[in-house]
Amino acid sequence: MSHNKLVLTAETVPHVALDFMNATHFEELERVRTLGELISGYKQSKNDNDRLSEALNKWIEHTQAHFARENELMIDIQFPMYPMHSGEHNRVLEEMERMVASWNKTYDIALLSDYVFTAWPQWFEQHVNSMDMVTAQFAVMHGYEQD
Repeated sequence: MSHNKLVLTAETVPHVALDFMNATHFEELERVRTLGELISGYKQSKNDNDRLSEALNKWIEHTQAHFARENELMIDIQFPMYPMHSGEHNRVLEEMERMVASWNKTYDIALLSDYVFTAWPQWFEQHVNSMDMVTAQFAVMHGYEQD
């Protein structure tokens, strides 16, 4: 697997009006970069399978915390689009969990590669550029104080 380079970085992903959200997004991108390196260097071995499974589990844990903090913010600021935004978080988390479960069962590197290098980055960039951008702007406009 030599193709596949992530195009999303802290410099290229849209920045939102809240620093904590940006920091979380950059951490997420770092997890995905690490996954990308593991996928690009993948050799069909138990060791590589285990390393990828561990990295995927850490990514899901980070994403769960990421989405929980954003959901909490939206509740705190009484964001009117909360049901839609949190619903998108739930949908993507379920999709990620299905992908990881599939990986742990089949070790299908092509399927995992497509998700990590194509499907997820497209979703992430669009999500940050729309739902997260609007949420952060709403928070700032309604007096949300960053910690």
